[in-house]
Amino acid sequence: MKVKIVKVSINELVSATIRKGRQNELPSMHQGWNFSFDKHIRTLANATAYILTADETPDEAEGCMIFQIRDKLVPYMAFVEIAPHNRADPKKYDHVAGCLIAYASRLSLDLGKNEYEGWLSFQVSEEKPEDQIKLMAVYSKKYGALRYDEHTMFIGPDQAAVLIKQYL
Repeated sequence: MKVKIVKVSINELVSATIRKGRQNELPSMHQGWNFSFDKHIRTLANATAYILTADETPDEAEGCMIFQIRDKLVPYMAFVEIAPHNRADPKKYDHVAGCLIAYASRLSLDLGKNEYEGWLSFQVSEEKPEDQIKLMAVYSKKYGALRYDEHTMFIGPDQAAVLIKQYL
């Protein structure tokens, strides 16, 4: 899927692509990422890894996400992360996470079954409680996610439509 991300150095939208990631190209902790997508994808049932690359650097992942259908019904974003160079200041690209979360929301509309259609759930787990609260606040404010319990959040169909329109 073609999307637009912001190249921070020039503050302009540039073309990018979200596509299924091949096992050998998925990022890992050895490359400075917080998650080892290459290992997680092997252990999750009914899961697919997606990477986002800028069209100008198609061999470099700007972000990665693993989407899963749990119990053959429930859309679940198992992992999402932006590349280390997009977290640093100055970062290379912006809107990477938004594009991936919007894409997961779209998948939840397409692949969710019955009452779960369009309801994307995900866990937020940080080592420090204050970091967890901050990250949940970001998901709420920036992406309209709602808190379900101590670690679980979800994005409903109405907010999914907003994210799809904004980022995809």
